[in-house]
Amino acid sequence: MAQRVESSVVVEAPVSRVYDYWRNLENLPNFMTNVEEVRSTGPRTTHWRIKGPLGAKMEFDAQTTQEEENSALAWNSVDGNVETSGQVRFQELGPERTRVEVTLNYADPPGGKIGEVGSKIVANPQVMVDQDLYNFKEIIEGRATPEEIQQRPAAANAQSGILAFLTSGAGLAVVGGLVLILLLRRRGRKSSKKSRIIFEF
Repeated sequence: MAQRVESSVVVEAPVSRVYDYWRNLENLPNFMTNVEEVRSTGPRTTHWRIKGPLGAKMEFDAQTTQEEENSALAWNSVDGNVETSGQVRFQELGPERTRVEVTLNYADPPGGKIGEVGSKIVANPQVMVDQDLYNFKEIIEGRATPEEIQQRPAAANAQSGILAFLTSGAGLAVVGGLVLILLLRRRGRKSSKKSRIIFEF
């Protein structure tokens, strides 16, 4: 099933500076945690190299489909192993204040339903986009450099670490212990009724 992700952020910077930074798509790896490189290949075309689920490397070419100064940018992938499109809208809220709204669309991931579930477990696109916009805000407001942003652990990596722990023996033991405690507490609350908990293995 295709996915659509939307997010927004308000930055303390003039709309022209915000737009110009996004318009140079080669800046995207500075704040987008899953984008490794965007390289210009023509007047309105770029080549992207990104990190996919489970550390898979993916590449695709994209074409800029909308370019309205200080207002909107949009693109579509045209060739490669990723089908995606996106739009960024810029709204001037004041001389030094801009709202940035991002919409990203992803086609069905490889592997059908299983691939879709797997990609959601490993990396939540909404969490990633929210973090990317926060990173952008930090850079454009001068509170962090691109180098500092790139050294931070990504939300997706933290999520992968949690997944790895939960599926490990220790993680399963912790989850099992919590379930047992909850069942025993529930049993204690229903002490007026005689009941038994039977575990079958």
